[in-house]
Amino acid sequence: MNKNLIVFCALFGLFWGGISFWWDMLQFANVHPNIPRVYNPISGFYEPKTEEIQELIEIEKIKNMDFYSDDSFQKFLDDNHPLSANYEAADIVKINSDFTSNRSSDFKLRKKAAEMFEGMARAFSNAFGFKAKLTINSARRSQKFQRQLASNCSVWRCAKPGTSEHEAGLALDLGVNWWNIKAWSGKYYQWLVDNAHKYWFHNSYQKWMEIDGKIVEPWHWRYVWVELATILHDEEQSFAEYFYENIEPKNL
Repeated sequence: MNKNLIVFCALFGLFWGGISFWWDMLQFANVHPNIPRVYNPISGFYEPKTEEIQELIEIEKIKNMDFYSDDSFQKFLDDNHPLSANYEAADIVKINSDFTSNRSSDFKLRKKAAEMFEGMARAFSNAFGFKAKLTINSARRSQKFQRQLASNCSVWRCAKPGTSEHEAGLALDLGVNWWNIKAWSGKYYQWLVDNAHKYWFHNSYQKWMEIDGKIVEPWHWRYVWVELATILHDEEQSFAEYFYENIEPKNL
């Protein structure tokens, strides 16, 4: 291909991308007429402030998420936000993956979470030349099982019955090649930090008890859907940190 044509295509792509971004911002601003505007001498228009629009976009994302309904993938769980009594998700299925070190079908999750985990398990193993596989140590739990577990465990280590992300069918405790994920600086944990959000998973407990209400658990990964997983990854926040800063603000 002609070199000049390649340069032209590249410059046109950048130009068109800029125009598209500007147009999207303008359209968004038209829906929100109270956004402050500043004069742009290049375009000759009074254009909305980009930072103001970005803030509104984040607000719109929050509006599209449901942190309270039991069946929501973003359901926030702690002692003050439990599941309804005797709640059981209707879409619980067996996990079906050939890329775990143990038999994945012994464990269950909600259907969408199971499907996305299967993709993540394959990508994880592929990243390490198929010499490493995720081990599932725990997934969906019944409330009865959680009650038995919590009866012999401190509250900062085990969730009370009705408040566990495992009970919601959205969380897994993971290891690698039969070993628990314990080292926060290890390459396997770092891969999950860098990539789990692409499969809509998040490490719930990473900021200690003062913020998350639990000890740090590098093995605990919870499905939260695409918007929330992306936000938490990009902002480097735990779920509890984000929730109590943006949804129910309080002094952390």
